[in-house]
Amino acid sequence: MSYKTICAGFLYDDPRNEAVLDAAIHLAVKHGAHLTGLHLVPPLNVPVYAAVPLPNDMVGAYYDAADNSGKAFGETFDARCEHAGVDSREWRGDGHGALVQLEQQAPVTDLFVLAQHGTGDHSWLIGEASMLVGTPIVAVPEMGSYDAFGKTVLLAWAPRRECARAVRDAMPILQQADKVVVFRGDVEDESLDVGIGAYLARHDVAAQVKHVSTGDVSIGDAILNTVTDEGCDMIVMGAYGHSRVREMAFGGATRHVLQHMTAPTLLSH
Repeated sequence: MSYKTICAGFLYDDPRNEAVLDAAIHLAVKHGAHLTGLHLVPPLNVPVYAAVPLPNDMVGAYYDAADNSGKAFGETFDARCEHAGVDSREWRGDGHGALVQLEQQAPVTDLFVLAQHGTGDHSWLIGEASMLVGTPIVAVPEMGSYDAFGKTVLLAWAPRRECARAVRDAMPILQQADKVVVFRGDVEDESLDVGIGAYLARHDVAAQVKHVSTGDVSIGDAILNTVTDEGCDMIVMGAYGHSRVREMAFGGATRHVLQHMTAPTLLSH
């Protein structure tokens, strides 16, 4: 398996678009992939207390400004790709409705690259998209630049469907990594994890299993602590093993890492 089509999503007027472009170009060059740039235009944010519909001219002005912004960033996308040697590329800046755009692109995409937003108007995007599109997503942290990553990867593992899916979806990245740390939290019988090491080895992935007793620390914090301790520059993890309602009510490693990540994170549902 390899990534042959990568799609980077750029939110209208988002200051993190340059960092997303850095990460997407890095992945496209590393995997020899076609890169699609997708300008994501969310619906106009209407306050919940608004009692009347917005005037048509206000709505029209919003989408006209978004389209102009998309054209301008499309030129940046093309110039940066040209400079980096990404010859197979395309820009799509003519759609509206961020989730609809991602859903339409998903059937012909191997990997999405999107910006993390721990809080604010767009904090819902990656969580909703991961549940909807059925395509792995690399989330780019909301701080820092990421024009190189994937040398030392933390794989958050448990023998569950979403984690197994993440391993398969991330295999091209795992195979190119210099080091893969398999994070395993609060396991009573460590011998049960021999299987994941053998599975990765058969795919030419040199991995070490690291068992962690979390104690009073949440699984999400334990993952992030291990990222720091092991010097990892990327995380791979399954996304939302429970329903979104249960995740929101009781927390969850996915939501915690999404809010506090310090390294690009591949999420797979």
